[in-house]
This record gives sequence, structure tokens and C-alpha cells, in this order.
Amino acid sequence: MSGFFPVLKIEDFILRELMDDDIDAISRIWGSPNVTEKMSSGPLSHDESVQMLYVLRSLWENDAGIRWGVEREGCLIGTCGFHNLNKGVRRGELGYELGYEFWGRGYMRRALRPVLDYGFNIMRFERIEAFLNVDNDRSAGLLKKIGFKLEGTLRDYALSPKGLIDQNCFSLLKREWKEQ
Repeated sequence: MSGFFPVLKIEDFILRELMDDDIDAISRIWGSPNVTEKMSSGPLSHDESVQMLYVLRSLWENDAGIRWGVEREGCLIGTCGFHNLNKGVRRGELGYELGYEFWGRGYMRRALRPVLDYGFNIMRFERIEAFLNVDNDRSAGLLKKIGFKLEGTLRDYALSPKGLIDQNCFSLLKREWKEQ
């Protein structure tokens, strides 16, 4: 996978490689309690955001996944992509976040469509999974709108600043994506 980073263009969005210059936007997004309250990590400091940026950039370099920066009108508004790959069974895990000020506009739903196409058609996934804290109703609604199905609840599955938490497992199969 490493090499030329794929840029995806749709409507008024560019999905592109994350760059060092993105750290202020990334820090603003991941440092927001509104964005992170339903994530298992909690808000990140500027230094933690820098570390996370390098982790996400290393996915592509290490053939372990891909994370795009979601850019709209020259502004980085979020990220999305795949990690926790299982190439043997052609499965990947979807992750994403969007700056709080951009919620409720359908931006992530639109950005995820070419990402899912890329996952199924280029990365050759047969299954894409997403794991959400059980109380993350907004994100669950997004996944259902784009065709994901709730498979069940994984009890004490993730560690958060508050301790172990339950997460819901959603999945989308390639054959289901093709039917949309």
C-alpha cells in the first residue's frame, strides 16, 4: 500500500494525505470535548494530537491502513479511513471524526462513500467494521444511513478515562454495498 497516497475528490471535498501543517486543525478537533465525549480516548492535548497524527500517517507508510484528511474549502474538517486490517479475511475497521462545528450537515456521510468504495474495490475488503461506544447515537445513525448493520454489543470492550466501556459492533459487507 505504501507509495503514492491516493487522493479522493468528491463534490466539494478533497480526501487527502494528512500533513504536518494539519496539526492545528487536528488538535482543535481531537481536543474538543464535544468531539471526543463519545470516543474512548477523551480530549487529546496538543502533544497527544501530534502523536496521533504520526500514528495515523504511519498506517499508510507501514501498509497497516489509511487515514485521509477531509478537506472542504481549503480547511481540514475531519479525518476518516481504515485501520486494524485483517488481510487474510479481507477485513478492515472504519474510523472517523469531524470537527464539532461541522456536525449535522451530512459532510461525513458524503465523505465516507468514496472511502467505502476504496475499501471494497481497491483494498478488496469483503467486510468493513466500525466500533462505537454504546451511547454514540449520532455516529450509529450515520452508519445505519450508509448501510451498516448493528451486530451486537461487546461488553467491557474498550478502555476509556472512565474505565472499561461497552461498544457496539457495526458491519457492512461488500455484497450489501454493491446492492445500494
